[in-house]
Amino acid sequence: MKSTEVLRLKEYALPEPAQALKATSLGIAGVAALGAVMMAPALGIYANLGLICASSGLVAPAVFLVALLCTLPTAVSYALIAREIPSAGSAYTWLSDAVNPWVGTWMGVLLLATYFFCVILQPILFGLFFSDLLSSLLHFQAGYGTWLIGVLVSTGIVASLAYRGIEIAAKTSLVLTIFEAVVVLALSVTIFFVLVGRGEIHFTPFNPLGSLGGLTGFSRALVFGLLSFVGFGVIATAAEETHSPREVIPRAMILSCVILGLFWAATSWFFCLTLPAEAWGTYVARGTNPIAVVARTYWGPGSILMIVTAITAVLGVYLASVVGYSRVAFAMGRDGALPAFFGRLHPKYHTPWNAQHVAFVAALLIVPAWGRWVGTYLSYDWWGSAVVFFSMVSNILVSIGCTVFFYRFRRDRANWFLHGLVPFLGILASLLPLYFAFGPELWRLGWKQGQSVILFCVLIVFSSAVYAAVLRKAGKPKS
Repeated sequence: MKSTEVLRLKEYALPEPAQALKATSLGIAGVAALGAVMMAPALGIYANLGLICASSGLVAPAVFLVALLCTLPTAVSYALIAREIPSAGSAYTWLSDAVNPWVGTWMGVLLLATYFFCVILQPILFGLFFSDLLSSLLHFQAGYGTWLIGVLVSTGIVASLAYRGIEIAAKTSLVLTIFEAVVVLALSVTIFFVLVGRGEIHFTPFNPLGSLGGLTGFSRALVFGLLSFVGFGVIATAAEETHSPREVIPRAMILSCVILGLFWAATSWFFCLTLPAEAWGTYVARGTNPIAVVARTYWGPGSILMIVTAITAVLGVYLASVVGYSRVAFAMGRDGALPAFFGRLHPKYHTPWNAQHVAFVAALLIVPAWGRWVGTYLSYDWWGSAVVFFSMVSNILVSIGCTVFFYRFRRDRANWFLHGLVPFLGILASLLPLYFAFGPELWRLGWKQGQSVILFCVLIVFSSAVYAAVLRKAGKPKS
């Protein structure tokens, strides 16, 4: 171990002003809101609960709790290393310093893929909810055209916010998160009192052994439980724009995961008791959102508020996804791991406009094409599966990086529990969903729904490793 390497890491500092993002005073509330809105309190219920129950029946609370347990070890590893190396590059920078620039660049591309696919996912979902809203208000059968209008509207709104800087994004995130949580909580409380009056409250949804499809069904449902937690890592990308990042970023990560995990487990308990186990799969197969059915049953005309909440939630996730993608792309462009085009900032707002241009243009090209090929509803399933895949792979690499970093550069503070056992549990918790959710069961779904997803993900992992190797051979980025 070279003493110069240790010194460099111990004295890690943020970039020079000429290459720096706009330094702001984001505190723990603003940063946590950015992570919370990325995970989206409303979407965990409105977008994912139907797919969870369609696969596993009425055990959604158990799915969310297991997903939280799978996520926490990695969140702790993220927090531990984020305290040592605060950087917009997040895991890309961490792995570059902890292991070597080749691994860091590979990790950076995978992290970019995760956020980029999150960007693609959101206008798809917005279009679906936008169609539901128009159908409810105007009483007509929405189709591809209304969905596409929603794609364009959402992209326009998010672009107008993202280009103006992270302060706007954080404030918007805080407002949207509070609004989402209040509406979802209000509907779940309504359901609770109705079910209590009928004597229909019981605790079987917390028993994973009651899964409708057994282990296979529970594993498939876990994909969408994990999808709900994917966004916590976006918090780390705000490090260079946060006040006291070494203290704020780690706390915000853990708090966001725990609070939202418990929120989803509690609220999904009441929602999943409103319909028979088999009914969830029937509605999903028809392309009908079961939560919309539940909202209409318990709130009547007021159920339109749930659709509005879902729409605002998607906008929040879309915005946070763009923040995460553009900050990682900027850090990689600044270091030479991506073309210098990505490492340039807007002279007034000090935000990575070029990276944001790429994200929005790609979304407008890819999303309409996928909606035509796979279908508007199944497009969410397709890209959601891809997001979870890359999130799990990234989690594995971050967990490895945490152990390597502390035993290589912080040996005096390393201990077997926090820097050994916890990262190992994070690796294990990410490997199991990868096998059960992306193995034979997904392959058997056919080309459009399963095989194309698996092959696409494997291709990206392989090509990103080749890209990193080529850059390393060319001496980029500089170690």
